[in-house]
Amino acid sequence: MKVPQPVSAFTMYKNAYTKMNASEIQTNRKKKLKAKARSDKKITNKQNKSSGKGLNSTKVFLGMKNGNIELIDKLGKLDNAEVNRVRSPKKKTEYKVRPKRQKKRASAKKIGGFTLGLSMNNEEKSNNLSRQMAGRVNSRSSNSGGGNGDSSIFGTDPIMKGYHLFEWMISPMNPKNFFDNHWELEVLHVPRKNKKYYSHLLTSRNLDQIFRENSLYYTRNVDVVIYENGEKQVLNPEGKANPSALWDFYSNGCSVRILNPQTYNKKVHLLVSTLQEYFGSMVGVNVYLTPPGSQGFAPHFDDIEAFVIQVEGRKHWKLYHPKEEDILTRHSSKNFTHEEIGDPFLEVSLEAGSLLYFPRGVIHEGRTDAESHSLHLTVSLYQNNAYVDLLEKVLPDALAKAAKQDINFRKGLPLHFLRKDDAKQIVRNQVSALIEKLKDYLDVDVGIAQLGRRLVYDSMPPVLSAEEIACSSKQDGDLLDDGVVFNKVEFDLSTKVRLTRYHCIQIVNDEEMKPKLYYSTENSNIYHGEEEQWLDLDPCMISAIESLQSSYPAYISIDSLPIEDVEIKVQFVYDLWEKGIVITKEPLGSSSDSNKSLENVSDNSDSE
Repeated sequence: MKVPQPVSAFTMYKNAYTKMNASEIQTNRKKKLKAKARSDKKITNKQNKSSGKGLNSTKVFLGMKNGNIELIDKLGKLDNAEVNRVRSPKKKTEYKVRPKRQKKRASAKKIGGFTLGLSMNNEEKSNNLSRQMAGRVNSRSSNSGGGNGDSSIFGTDPIMKGYHLFEWMISPMNPKNFFDNHWELEVLHVPRKNKKYYSHLLTSRNLDQIFRENSLYYTRNVDVVIYENGEKQVLNPEGKANPSALWDFYSNGCSVRILNPQTYNKKVHLLVSTLQEYFGSMVGVNVYLTPPGSQGFAPHFDDIEAFVIQVEGRKHWKLYHPKEEDILTRHSSKNFTHEEIGDPFLEVSLEAGSLLYFPRGVIHEGRTDAESHSLHLTVSLYQNNAYVDLLEKVLPDALAKAAKQDINFRKGLPLHFLRKDDAKQIVRNQVSALIEKLKDYLDVDVGIAQLGRRLVYDSMPPVLSAEEIACSSKQDGDLLDDGVVFNKVEFDLSTKVRLTRYHCIQIVNDEEMKPKLYYSTENSNIYHGEEEQWLDLDPCMISAIESLQSSYPAYISIDSLPIEDVEIKVQFVYDLWEKGIVITKEPLGSSSDSNKSLENVSDNSDSE
């Protein structure tokens, strides 16, 4: 007797999705609908909640800092190279790319009206850089991709680590050239022949192990999606994402999106934390795995600066012009139909080892061909980090101050202003005058501090090098072995310290104008997994924090901090050290126990 085979996860949820959405699909295409039974409405509402109307690249973005960076001293300054640039036709508001001529160019060809070219010398330098980076990162890595990197690759200066990591990411493009000519302006395609350029970050095998070794849940951590017949379908089951069921979805043409892989992969965490220190903004990463001959998402635009890092396989991308009002958008879009967006201004096949950058607001879609799967990371930057976001923090504070100090802001509106034109004109004139006065109450620093507080809370905790860990409260300080506490540390005025990372703290006054020091060093690896962490500050401590900030990344002695009371000064620095906010220049544990402490702790440390 033939035993019937069980229904796969894909078949079960695909059928359920089709049944639940049959009426809904028709509903969305008609302006007027007939009333439905209450049970049908519940099903429709539930489906709307799960699938959503638009596509956000992610609601969760995490921070970035330290990375892997040493080699530039050996390689010298990377040359400018001609990379893929797109001359956008017709529109004045499109993202244009101005091709540069290169004296030496290995090859160039026309695709869709734009030039593809790459200097062979520069590609060789990029490959050399990638080999050194991959070698150092993988030297202490586990097969699951969770290993530790080596800070010596990019030096010991946390500021320059981020710069050099970004330089490696977009190489052979020079960062200055990128920010002058592409950032928020133009699409950039960096093709590479080295298909392994980004492979040390994450692989398909790493993904499989992440799901087998961790608990990831549908919707919260992973999405299963497919785009067919002009519609994006979200097929998320309930509960935990079992790898066998997940790969069944994948085998049946579904794309898999993993939100915030930095929570589970130390290499991606390192990438995130390093770039965060350089950009001074929250940095996020999503992973997208797409089977051959498939598409997961409808055409849409996002509210982030997107760096698409192709790790495996290839994906064919189409980019479309946004409307004028959607350039540098503040919000992600709905799903577009092809009739709404017209013809693409760029089509490019992104091969493994290559990179594609496009500014927020650019409409995009990606599809694999029948011969290859695709695994890529999207690194996202600058979400809600524009002048308008700063003004949203500054203006309410300015209005509150103005209303308190200037009676003109508190005067009542004229009678009949809702219905009489002359009264409305009086209101217009008075508002113009008040706005002029409002300038005197603007405190931009208040808004900057609020954005800094947001960054601190959104950030992943910093990734420390082995040398930094040895000088931090993670490894230095009291240790316990065989019931005995050892490795006591002592701070004195000659002890030299620095901030662990510049962007790991932010001073903000509360509603009672009492200063609080917000810090990220005790943040969870899960986005907003813990409440905001802060220390209450005495006013005398603010200048000490400012001294640490102004001297960063140099070390300064505790004695140089502008706090008069010596006991308070030393205790204050110890409190910062205990929270991971500062590190010392040298380990402070007793010399007789230092080797023992390092031996006992180093194997379990989360170093680079």
